Amino acid sequence: MKSPYLLMVSIFVCSIFIACAGTTDKNAGSGSDGKLITPQNLGEIAGIEWNLTKMTRNNAVVALVEDSQNTFACDDDGKVTGKATLNRYAGSLKLQQDGRITWSKAFIMTQMAGEPELMEQETNFSQALVQTSHMYSRDSKLILKNQDGSTTLEFEQTK
Repeated sequence: MKSPYLLMVSIFVCSIFIACAGTTDKNAGSGSDGKLITPQNLGEIAGIEWNLTKMTRNNAVVALVEDSQNTFACDDDGKVTGKATLNRYAGSLKLQQDGRITWSKAFIMTQMAGEPELMEQETNFSQALVQTSHMYSRDSKLILKNQDGSTTLEFEQTK
């Protein structure tokens, strides 16, 4: 009589261990988005210039203008610089312990104008950047995204 009961309990306990082993702590390692960037590992992506390869806003892919450039770089202290299609920008970010990004209230940007499609892309990029709330590194890519994933900026290292 005890044997079937023990077998059922053993199966139940094993299934709990298997289920728990499948969950990931975002702070601890790699999930489907990649490795979460936190204050402890910001140095892994700092000092590198990243070039935008894919942009999604409101769950829709935004086509990038051919031969245009949008870049992102930060240092260990959270100073952010880059190019937003036509203009250079600078600001700062602060990473919380849980990897959440707090962006500076005021970014500075040069004031050059250009073709309408370049200006529209610059607006999309600038707005999307400050909407992101987490950074991830995966397969030599840097991914910035908002909480629900509807806005995503995907970068590769510039060469």
